[in-house]
Amino acid sequence: MVSGRVIESKSSELLDEQTHRGEGTLAQVSVPAQTASLVSSSTSPSKPSARRLHFDSMRAVMFLSVYVGHVTTSHISNYWGSGFVNSASSFGFYAYLVLSGFLITRILVGSDTGKTWSDVRDFWLRRTLRIFPIYYLTLAVLLTFGWLPEPLPFVTYVSNVYLFLINQMQGPACHLWSLAVEEQFYLLFPIAFLFTPKKHRLNLVLVLLALSFVVHTICATVFPGHKWKLLLPSSGQCLLFGAIAGYFDMKLKQRDETKLFVFALLLNLVLIAVQSVDKTLPHTLIFVDSAALALFFYSLWRTRNELICKSLSNKLLVHLGQISYAMYLFHLPILYLLIDFPLPEKIAIGFVSTALLASASWFLFESPINNLRNKLIPSRV
Repeated sequence: MVSGRVIESKSSELLDEQTHRGEGTLAQVSVPAQTASLVSSSTSPSKPSARRLHFDSMRAVMFLSVYVGHVTTSHISNYWGSGFVNSASSFGFYAYLVLSGFLITRILVGSDTGKTWSDVRDFWLRRTLRIFPIYYLTLAVLLTFGWLPEPLPFVTYVSNVYLFLINQMQGPACHLWSLAVEEQFYLLFPIAFLFTPKKHRLNLVLVLLALSFVVHTICATVFPGHKWKLLLPSSGQCLLFGAIAGYFDMKLKQRDETKLFVFALLLNLVLIAVQSVDKTLPHTLIFVDSAALALFFYSLWRTRNELICKSLSNKLLVHLGQISYAMYLFHLPILYLLIDFPLPEKIAIGFVSTALLASASWFLFESPINNLRNKLIPSRV
């Protein structure tokens, strides 16, 4: 699960054009002198932009929580992680989706030129060049190893529906379901959002969120024990809460939100702790979790506190966050290669191998494609 994303360096991205994972620029936001050293400025003086290095670090933390959750599941290590590990891993999954919704919506609002189909096309092309190449390369490797017995659902980004129908979440490719959820969101949400008049866009997101909650509740009732969270209408509420946070960040006056960040951080830690102890909590708590995470990312994006920004801008964590998309793609297949190793060795060897392979992918494969993308379709954000 995690995505099972459990799950772009948009899954490291960070600034505006990176969702899940990779690069990005910030939309015309001034950065105080005390935090200027913690961001990298745009080379264009007419577009003052910055990269939130602490967002890359958060991507790394999110991946680590997902990784530990995966490596301690019974079908990989014959060991069930502790309640806290499982709860933190679930939050890592939700956080990826919420962050994707947050960044994607900032991109859509910031790059809106009024030429709707042109804006949608450019968004899709940039996302495609960021996500598809390494994803399909990974599928090719999995197919070579015989680890993709039903390739069509994965090739067409409907693996979440496929895994829901067979009600099974095992195998070295099962974590890719979360990427299918995101890709479905990237395909549908920009059309709905950009074709809606600006004054009604927030209402649109709120309506979609309400529908997602209703579908989520119905699925949990009709399909108890089923993998209903794999479906977009269910997990979509995470993305939509992020979309609301991203919308408000683009529309509200810029201000420091350090106090709100501290509150949001404590709130999320309390929710993780509570859910690690009580396993009978209602399924609707995902609604609360997503809202708390949206508040967290909104306030983290806006904080200008030097201590917070600096402590979350560790070079190693920043790099791991930058390559977190590839790490997410690679980590489960690598863990399956190590399935007979003792747990401590599996954790260590699996993580180091994943990080090294993802670093090679970033420098040799993904970065050149990203550079080409930026030349062909420059970001307007």
